[in-house]
Amino acid sequence: MKTFRSFVFVLLMAILLSGCYIKLYEENGLETRLDGNDMVFILKSEAGAIELLIDETIDFSALLVPDDYLKIVKHIDESTLIALARGSTMNQGEEILRIEGLTEKNLITSIKIWNICDTYHESNGTEPELLGDFTGDGQVEGFDFIPFAQSYGNAVGSPGYDSIYDMSSLENPAGKAFSGIWAKIYSQEGVPDGKIDGPDFIVFANNYGFANPYLGKWTFTGFIDYESGTYGSVKADGNGTLTIGQQSWEMSGPVEITASSTYTDEHGNVKSEEFSIEIDSVDIEFTSTEMTIAGTMANPVNGAKYDILMKGKLRVEGNEIYAESNGAGDGYGTFLLNPTRKIGEWTAHK
Repeated sequence: MKTFRSFVFVLLMAILLSGCYIKLYEENGLETRLDGNDMVFILKSEAGAIELLIDETIDFSALLVPDDYLKIVKHIDESTLIALARGSTMNQGEEILRIEGLTEKNLITSIKIWNICDTYHESNGTEPELLGDFTGDGQVEGFDFIPFAQSYGNAVGSPGYDSIYDMSSLENPAGKAFSGIWAKIYSQEGVPDGKIDGPDFIVFANNYGFANPYLGKWTFTGFIDYESGTYGSVKADGNGTLTIGQQSWEMSGPVEITASSTYTDEHGNVKSEEFSIEIDSVDIEFTSTEMTIAGTMANPVNGAKYDILMKGKLRVEGNEIYAESNGAGDGYGTFLLNPTRKIGEWTAHK
């Protein structure tokens, strides 16, 4: 049995995360054991991502990792590159990798272990971005992982390098820069370092399985209370739904609001009526603190078109996001324009 090659390489880089750091180290980070004809790799400290280079072409089926790990395997010349990461930190004492049929330790020519200390820090003014969503469909999934894995290990100047996957670096890593429902998501890119490696894999693995919190079906509930030339005095409780299906905040359909109303007709009689309003041609815009919906609606009686604006502050409770109207005094609520007329206050959540 050949003697295990000594690894001596330690690099600590301070970064701008409130004294927190990412570190890349090799020494004493990983223990190897032989279990029959298998080589087992066990962590000796916490890690965010791991990369090994083995001087042998290993069949993919011989590499066994825990179910919740993301695994990148590449054959480079006659060597095998293996990179591992997962959504949460890999813990000390875990068996992270088993290679069936590998018994010679000296075939391991490189070990890199990255660790990151996550610290929330305020955004520099940009809007949150779901890092790792390379397809732009609002979620990080397998279709994003395939091209990322293909680009992994490449650097500027090589054909396989694409800057879209270079999201983080040791010196200036990506950050979890927004609170609320974004708190667990890497949402602000770091400074690229010209290579796709461990810091980028940490970001991708953390965000894998997340969907953009703004996307999906939203339900509106609220009330209408206004003086109408058509209806007279209108009071109504109602609800409506809209679906945000793309990261550009384009609607997959209009907002439909149904309501039960009471109003006074032109003879002074109090009437009750069920009615629905469809807001079409909807555009929606999100910032980190405010949601704005602009569109048009038709008068349910005579079909006349009105412009409409719905505007609300964003609020987070648990896993829900709310767009909350603050009333006329703060300039928020649901408004009819042409003529400008406040028609109600609405709250939205998905």
